[in-house]
Amino acid sequence: MASEQVTRRNFVETAGVAAGAAAAFGAPAIGREEPPSRRYRLGLIGAGSRGGQLLDSFLAQKDVDIVAIADVDDHHAGDTADRVKKEKKGDRPQVSRDFRAMLDRKDVDAVIIATPDHWHALPTIQAVAAGKDVYVEKPVAHNVAEGRAMIAAGKKYNKIIAVGTQQRSSSHFQKAVEIVQSGQLGKVFWVQTWNYENISPTGLGRYPDSEAPAGVDYDRWLGPAPQRAFNLNRFHLLFRWYFDYAGGMMSDWGVHLNDIVLWALNSKGPESVYATGGVVTSDDDRDTPDTLQVVYEFPGTTLTYSMRKGNGLKFNGHDYGILFCGTDGSLMLDRSGYEVIPDKTVLPYGIKLVHGDRPLRKINLEVSTAKGVDGQDAHVRNFLDCLASRAKPTTDVQTAHYSTNTCHMGNIAYKVGRKLFWDAETETFKNDSEANTHLAREARKGYELPAV
Repeated sequence: MASEQVTRRNFVETAGVAAGAAAAFGAPAIGREEPPSRRYRLGLIGAGSRGGQLLDSFLAQKDVDIVAIADVDDHHAGDTADRVKKEKKGDRPQVSRDFRAMLDRKDVDAVIIATPDHWHALPTIQAVAAGKDVYVEKPVAHNVAEGRAMIAAGKKYNKIIAVGTQQRSSSHFQKAVEIVQSGQLGKVFWVQTWNYENISPTGLGRYPDSEAPAGVDYDRWLGPAPQRAFNLNRFHLLFRWYFDYAGGMMSDWGVHLNDIVLWALNSKGPESVYATGGVVTSDDDRDTPDTLQVVYEFPGTTLTYSMRKGNGLKFNGHDYGILFCGTDGSLMLDRSGYEVIPDKTVLPYGIKLVHGDRPLRKINLEVSTAKGVDGQDAHVRNFLDCLASRAKPTTDVQTAHYSTNTCHMGNIAYKVGRKLFWDAETETFKNDSEANTHLAREARKGYELPAV
């Protein structure tokens, strides 16, 4: 049995998986059960743009060795392996197209998953079943059902699943949340999150279907997504603008913004959601909207997420951000820092003429600011420390699942075109069978999630 496993691993490492072959995803070999060593041996699944950014932080840690890399694009995997060897001045990591090769290795403590959204759930579940802890990028999963399966797997195998919403590890975001929760802004009743830019009218452009580039296992890249001809617009980086693989700007950036809002409101999610928008300014073939307005209703608070790709006018000088509005003041927040802005009270129109003078309530809130601090290094360090302590990471999969759900809700409300009411306990929409069909999807044969 051991020799067969070595043979399969060597084949995968040298040749990858033949393009067009959808391998069955059976349970991988179980890895070691003892706590990881103080020198952490990690595997990277997904060596593209975000994978490279995460390596900036992981390679900077003196107690980390990247020993395996998996990517369906041989160029990504090979270039990244060369980078690791050069920067760490050690052995070149094992390279494969099939991530299961690294899961078979008992000397791998944990894996980093930086794949497109539709490839988050399957390797996460397979990894924890193999005895590995996981750092997976946001959003948690392609749909609600996948996220729930990831949470269940983490609990079943008692493994850490940390998620890359790194703003939670930025000190100025932490302080901003503390200000909101302390009541300094008064009653926070209105919150705005937004992303604005102008890429009209060309957008992504339009490209014909073609053959996949040499060295790419496109069938494996599709994985659980529906079978489609290769198109450059739907591949590296641009995948996020297609519902087959992701959730558009709502999931790509909205999850970061709404994550902080849920944290500040100490909430698992809204009571209702409705949305409007469409592809109205971009002459391309995306199917996620380039214009979107989503309204979430929480008890006593309204959250609005606004996104537009056809006009770049900044909101109070910011092309993205979060604005908390309370009865005593407001807090403007993004990665560059935050600003607390005191408010003032006025008499209602006409009240002085009818009732005479009335004293105005004095607001004692003072102006305060803080510069932004990049939280990625701290977020990565927290994950590594949790491998030894077994403590819950700064962003665990359950917490990030709630934030990701807000994005799924916004997109589903956009698709069905009506107001939806959310049951946070069952994670379903109340009395709306059509909307509930969008909470999951049937994976392509050969890429189904294993039973948890």
